[in-house]
This record gives sequence, structure tokens and C-alpha cells, in this order.
Amino acid sequence: MIAGHFGVLAALARARPGLSLWWLGPAAIAPDILDIVYAAAGVCNPSGLYSHTVPAALLLGAAIGGMAVLAGHRETGAASLALVMLHLPLDYVTGRKLLWPGGELHGLMLYDRPVANFALEMTLLAAGWILLRGLTGLPWWARNRWMIGLLVLVQGVSAAREDGIKPTACHSAVRIAPAAISGPTMMPGPSWTGRTGDFASIRGYGAA
Repeated sequence: MIAGHFGVLAALARARPGLSLWWLGPAAIAPDILDIVYAAAGVCNPSGLYSHTVPAALLLGAAIGGMAVLAGHRETGAASLALVMLHLPLDYVTGRKLLWPGGELHGLMLYDRPVANFALEMTLLAAGWILLRGLTGLPWWARNRWMIGLLVLVQGVSAAREDGIKPTACHSAVRIAPAAISGPTMMPGPSWTGRTGDFASIRGYGAA
């Protein structure tokens, strides 16, 4: 999921108007940002192992929330952690990811039905846009129609591409981060297979 995460962000911002969207914005898509960082560094992140599993999301959410608290936004810090964790169930609707290291893939894989997926994400995005209307003190990106248009464009391109739009290093498997999962579940190389499947052939394994 991509654009739909901003619908959840907007619902939280509407419920608690005093929260800082400068922290909540990145928190809403933090696992996806981490995916891009891994790809840029040449680290294979199969099925969201280091970004979308429960332990990874807890660490990521705690890091963002802790920084927000240190910056003087205590309530926003707790909300940031919650947003990172809420990222996971939405992605289990659209794709298939690991819930826990060494476990099985979970998800409804709505990416296989791009029209339905696009409709769901646009519904969440539109709902979020409506919820944010009327709120004051919003960051420029939260009230800019061009940003909404950009999200629609990104979502449309993602729906049109069979392999999505998120970059990945798993096809070349440059290197695998250490201490990944217990047991002989994963080995380097594009031909790797295991309980989590052949990551080079799973459509949407690294998608939002």
C-alpha cells in the first residue's frame, strides 16, 4: 500500500489535532522509506524482513517516536509508534509479507487485482483529504493539491507495473544483512528459496 497510508495518518490527525504532522508524515510510510534505503545500500530485504515484520516495525517506530519525544512532542511520539505499527496490517491487505522473521508470508495480495487495489487506496486517500480539510496549522504538503495529485500518479504507475515501483536489491542479492532469521531459511543469491518463498519471484514482496 502507498497512498492509503496517508488516509490513516489523516484520521489520526483529525482525532488529535495537536499532533505534529512533520513527525507523523514520515512515520506513516517509515517502513517503505526503509525499504528504499536498503535498496540504495544494496541490502536485500526479502518480503519486508527488515522493515515490515513486527520486530522491525517496533524498532523503527520506537526510534521515530523517541526522536519526537526528545524534540518536545511527547504525544506525537506515541502516535508515531502507533502509525508505524498500523502500517503493517494495511500492507497485509495489498501484498504478502512476513509477520515474523522465519515465519510464513501473510497477506491478501490485492496487488494481483490492480483495479480493486487502486480503488481501495484512492478511497482511503480521498477520505484522508476530506478529514484534513478544515484543520489549521497543517504543513504545506498536507494541504497541497499537487501532493495529492502526485500520490494518485504514483499509485497509478504502481498499479500499471507488474512488479510495482519500489526499488529492490534482492534480484542481484548484493548482500544480506546479518542476523536475519534463525535456521536454514535463507541463503544469499537470486536463486534462494525457503519457507518465505523465492523472493526473486514474489510480486509485491517489497511493495508498499
